[in-house]
Amino acid sequence: MWPWEHVLFAYVCYSLYVHGRHRERPGDVAVVVLAFGAVFPDLVDKPLAWQFNLFETGYAVAHSAFVVVPALVVVSVLARRRRAGRLGTAFCFGYLLHLVGDVLPASVSRGALDLSPVLWPVSDRIPIDPGGSFTGNTLALLTQYGAQLLTLDLTPAVALQLGSVLVGTVLWLLDGRPGLAVVTVPIRRLGQSRES
Repeated sequence: MWPWEHVLFAYVCYSLYVHGRHRERPGDVAVVVLAFGAVFPDLVDKPLAWQFNLFETGYAVAHSAFVVVPALVVVSVLARRRRAGRLGTAFCFGYLLHLVGDVLPASVSRGALDLSPVLWPVSDRIPIDPGGSFTGNTLALLTQYGAQLLTLDLTPAVALQLGSVLVGTVLWLLDGRPGLAVVTVPIRRLGQSRES
């Protein structure tokens, strides 16, 4: 999944949870924290593998269930102690749904449950990433993805990803675009300060 797909996939699940549990739309800051959690594993593992060659694949320590589960328990406990339980929940939702978002397309493509993206370092089937730099790998994968879309080669995995983008975007709009103000207000202020 691409970062925006991870974020929107996580948003669908989180929004349904918040509406069901609290009977309200997701909060602005919580959605930003959710989005950060949803991309965090790739922000760690992809550069460490692709740019710095610390791992053979972009599915390493930050994707590993052996590391993530205890780490998220610590995040939850610390968030509750600081009276930021909802933010801790949002981060954990985003993070865990990132892992689900990596397992689902791999499983759909393979036709069977494929947990290899989250079983580092013991996985018997490690996803292979192209060699090269972080920028080079990103551009190569984006080009491949774009070509798939342009040729209408919509595999079940790509359909799942596009579906999460469509449903996530519609739900986010219906919820009133939570999180947007948190991100855009500082950008506007920066622009105004440069004009003065």
